[in-house]
Amino acid sequence: MFDQLLKRLLQGEFICEVIDEAGFRYLQDPENAAQVDAFLTRLDYRLSSTQNRLAFFAAYRTIDSSARSDIRKVFYQFRIELQPVVEWLDMMMSCLNRDSALSPGDTLSFGSLLQVIEQNQALADRLQFFVKFKEFAGSDDSVKSRLEKLLSTLNKWGYLILANRDTLIYQVTGKLDYFYQALQFIQEHEQIPIELPEDEAVQESLF
Repeated sequence: MFDQLLKRLLQGEFICEVIDEAGFRYLQDPENAAQVDAFLTRLDYRLSSTQNRLAFFAAYRTIDSSARSDIRKVFYQFRIELQPVVEWLDMMMSCLNRDSALSPGDTLSFGSLLQVIEQNQALADRLQFFVKFKEFAGSDDSVKSRLEKLLSTLNKWGYLILANRDTLIYQVTGKLDYFYQALQFIQEHEQIPIELPEDEAVQESLF
């Protein structure tokens, strides 16, 4: 467990109850967390968690030139993900007829979503909106194909996992909690920073 978690954390994975319940429970134990953090310290990392403690990840302990280079890459990827993920979250509220945005642990049924979207032209048009992003482009223009591409891309980005392949049930991961945290930071600063802020609180919360 210890070695596997370290490897995944150093690969940039988010450990949450949805993706790895046993690993998440392991890191919730203060003694285990301290041991993992102690090992990460040797590599100039630290064990961190999202603002609601719904996911653990490895963050930099000190910000040097190498770390800044890596963080720029993280922000570049976030710039790619930002608009599509926000649009997806808003669309899911309409599809599910709910007033609140998705949270880690929520489930999405491909079949149910497909049925709702096929019966609502406005939602079908919103789904078509995603083809403007190259990560969601595809040769098949059907609603089913576009929905498959949407969910599979969000799966690849780490916001969803396919919890049941037979029934095509997806589950929202703890990475979404990190997304909300980063989004709040962007809203407060009114931009996605290209250069890493010097604010230690920001460094600790995001990196």
